[in-house]
Amino acid sequence: MSAKSSSSDESSEISDSAIDNYEAKSYLRLKAGNYKVKNSDGSYRCPFCAGKKKLNYLYKEILQHASGIGSSNRKGKMKADHCAYAKYFVDMADGAGNSLQLMDIKQEPSPRSKEEDQFVWPWMGVLMNLPTDQWKDGRHVGRSETSFKEQLREFHPLKVHPLWNFRGHIGSAIVTFSKDWSGFKDAMTFEKHFEKEHCGKMDWYEERSHKPGIYGWVARAEDYHSGGPVGEHLRSNGDLKTVADLTKEECQKNEKLVAELANRIEVKNKHIIELECKYNQSAMSHDKIMEDTERLIQAYNEDYLQRTVLIKKI
Repeated sequence: MSAKSSSSDESSEISDSAIDNYEAKSYLRLKAGNYKVKNSDGSYRCPFCAGKKKLNYLYKEILQHASGIGSSNRKGKMKADHCAYAKYFVDMADGAGNSLQLMDIKQEPSPRSKEEDQFVWPWMGVLMNLPTDQWKDGRHVGRSETSFKEQLREFHPLKVHPLWNFRGHIGSAIVTFSKDWSGFKDAMTFEKHFEKEHCGKMDWYEERSHKPGIYGWVARAEDYHSGGPVGEHLRSNGDLKTVADLTKEECQKNEKLVAELANRIEVKNKHIIELECKYNQSAMSHDKIMEDTERLIQAYNEDYLQRTVLIKKI
């Protein structure tokens, strides 16, 4: 299929409800060999990105490219084609018996909407292309956590964790935001900032050579399942959750809290009723004692008067 045909296909956009069906058809066309996916030098190309500067990808690069666009907010047809392409490469690797350990990143099925997008929680961001210096012994060092936190202060990070391996600082770091919705807002603002500067996730994976400067994005499922220090840190310190998952959990917590408060109120009301009963019983007992006391005093006074009268008569 020619680039012109592919471009023509992209002009007729599809709705979100048709993405799954279109992805399946695109996958079958890939399996049937209707697209050119491999170059003569053994490298790979993307038949759905006609006109792009980068036409030669390594295996891991083309998988990252396809999976990255498939999980992005691109238009329906672009997402569906790249989701199918990522699935095609994973299936091709499994069918050929290739070890997935050769890949730097493993992808989960692409989300279909923002609410279904799987984020790493607590909310985390990925920083790439951080400047590093080289020691005399060959190990690399980078800036301190405090320095990065100061640079990112407008996004209110709780922590910036530089990543290391046996060679030293690898030029990457993980940013941790607060667990609440304000942290989510900060994380998304963080991502939009880098996208605006053309230093977002798509820019990192699509550019053949990276320009100077830091790249950043919010950590999602593909980062969580990636190999190397980035994926290891995310898996050790977070879980995958959708916005819907967290909203549901929050509702359940609120419902549980309301039920607990209602139960406490009921218990306190019962206690108040018991205290009122005891008070009423005490009040009745007090009244009876007062009545008995008055009767005794009256009987004593009457007896005293009678004795006084008798004494006078004598």
